[in-house]
Amino acid sequence: MDSAGRRYADTPPEDKRQSIVEAAARVFEARGLAGASMRLIAREAGCTTGAIYPHFGGKESLYAEVLAQSLHALYASIRQAIHEASTEDKGRAGLRAFYDYYRDHPLELSLGLYLFQGARPVGLTRDLNHSLNRSLQSVYRIMTDALRTSGHEQPEMRCMGGVAQAVGVLILNQTGRMKVLGREPDEQMAFYLRDL
Repeated sequence: MDSAGRRYADTPPEDKRQSIVEAAARVFEARGLAGASMRLIAREAGCTTGAIYPHFGGKESLYAEVLAQSLHALYASIRQAIHEASTEDKGRAGLRAFYDYYRDHPLELSLGLYLFQGARPVGLTRDLNHSLNRSLQSVYRIMTDALRTSGHEQPEMRCMGGVAQAVGVLILNQTGRMKVLGREPDEQMAFYLRDL
């Protein structure tokens, strides 16, 4: 038995599902959804494919679970930042937390954006996509509500603009373009939020 197999065998039963999800995230990062396979995920988790199927029907449902956990953690991070901010700063705090979360978890941003090849999402079933969209809508709703509470006009538009700014800065940073342009990503996001 290799070290991954020993790690999985030593994992308490209640943690095995999460161990599979974490292994899947690493495989998706390295191979993408199209290049991943249940066999590769099982190897990374140190188990057999037969140990995965009782938890997940296939790699698409595993991918959706990775994204769902990411969106849940993102929501919690934003909610905490909004809760800790003054009324006047709640909107900015929510958008900054969105940016900070994905800055600190670039894999999760990449995995979420990977679904978009061309002009529309591919790779997930309609039901999985619908479930993830509900989670994403919750993230947008909490940020929009915070912007409204802070007194911003057109909070939906400001939320979308803030998210677009954050994702744009993060992508430019991940691809090395911020450095080429002589910009610091955190400073760029702070500049946007100051003028919000």
